[in-house]
Amino acid sequence: MGERQIEAVNIPGHSPGSVAYLTLSDGLKVLFGQDIHGPLNPVILSNREDYNKSLKLLVSLEADILCEGHYGVFYG
Repeated sequence: MGERQIEAVNIPGHSPGSVAYLTLSDGLKVLFGQDIHGPLNPVILSNREDYNKSLKLLVSLEADILCEGHYGVFYG
């Protein structure tokens, strides 16, 4: 998008096609984590093993700001 680069990160678990987005803003890593806090629901094909792997992956990105789909924005 213009000069800004946005990386799509595959994070299955909550649902098979879940993705997060990572970008830089004013030198800070900003992660748009979507529904990473669940809920896990077999109706939408949630998978606990994939979910746990995806959580570990997102933590390893060391974002400065996390923008959640349902729970707000977290700093640090």
